[in-house]
Amino acid sequence: MALAGCGNKETKEALQKASVLEDEKQYEDANTVLIDALEARETKIRAGLSAPTDPDAADALTKKVQSDPEILKMERAQITIYLRLEREDKASAVYSDVLAGHPGDPTVPDMLHDKDPKIRAGAVRVLGLVGKPESIPPLAGATKDEDQDVRRAAVAALGTIKNPAAVDPLLAALKDSYWFVRSEAATSLGLEHDPRAIKPLIDTVADADSNVESSAESALLQLCQTTGTPPDQFVSRLGDSNPKIVMVSAICLVLLKDPRAVPVLTTLTASSDLTIRLEALKGLGETGDPSVLPTLRQSLTDPDVNVKGWSIIGLGKLKDHASLPALQAMAADAQQTPNIRAAASAAVEHITGIPNAPAAPPSSTP
Repeated sequence: MALAGCGNKETKEALQKASVLEDEKQYEDANTVLIDALEARETKIRAGLSAPTDPDAADALTKKVQSDPEILKMERAQITIYLRLEREDKASAVYSDVLAGHPGDPTVPDMLHDKDPKIRAGAVRVLGLVGKPESIPPLAGATKDEDQDVRRAAVAALGTIKNPAAVDPLLAALKDSYWFVRSEAATSLGLEHDPRAIKPLIDTVADADSNVESSAESALLQLCQTTGTPPDQFVSRLGDSNPKIVMVSAICLVLLKDPRAVPVLTTLTASSDLTIRLEALKGLGETGDPSVLPTLRQSLTDPDVNVKGWSIIGLGKLKDHASLPALQAMAADAQQTPNIRAAASAAVEHITGIPNAPAAPPSSTP
């Protein structure tokens, strides 16, 4: 009891001093006060006790320190100071200690109601770093915060917690008014590897913001690298009126080794949109289907250097021996760009299996 009483007094003095310094925005000094007080408190707890050599005894002593009411009070105050210092990493470490001594401690979730949006944003980042499933409900609430940066931080934090319960609030965030929130939500859904996100992400490919569109596409590609991802929703969008959706759906089917992508990608190589043409050629090179070789060969003479480059890469991946003379000629042609010559050399090497395979004379160029 003497220790507890002394601790209460010392804790009160430390908290009061730290609070004054915090009000004066002297956050580093306030934190130093708490660190010193925490060290003194732990020393008192351990005083008179020999260092335990038994693992169970050592664990029991650690738990005693972590659950000490005075230490918990000071650590809770320290979390706020770390958030003022924008040190969410330190705040999350302290909060993990608090949770170890007091499971379910509401200190950080309660900060989601703070009037300062910076504190709220910091709190959601801490919850994400700690990564407890029980943080999902308060984080889901934070995705509807009035401050757009808090919402963005909340969806990013949800993405770090691999749990099916995080999917629904992330799906709702795909419709947020702030593009950055929508982009973060798409990225987070890619991390969740949940097939429920496929259709909403395909729809998001049509987002007016290019950043959101890119995030949705990347998320879908991640999902397609997950074992067991069903292809049906991608197949159903191959006839979509939006060519971007068609393209992404076809590329995803390529990753899923679904041959229904081939005729669609072949058609898209004739698109007037250069980006779509490039993506289609890139996708054809990944199919492993020899039926795409005529299309790739034909694109070798395209005036666009990127179209030509992806055709070369695709022919190399498919090990098209019939293209060797043309590829060798391009590798030796000084009129070609350095990148094209390098790509052609790499394709020749991939097809023949011979490093630095000899090139044909330039006169054989198509």
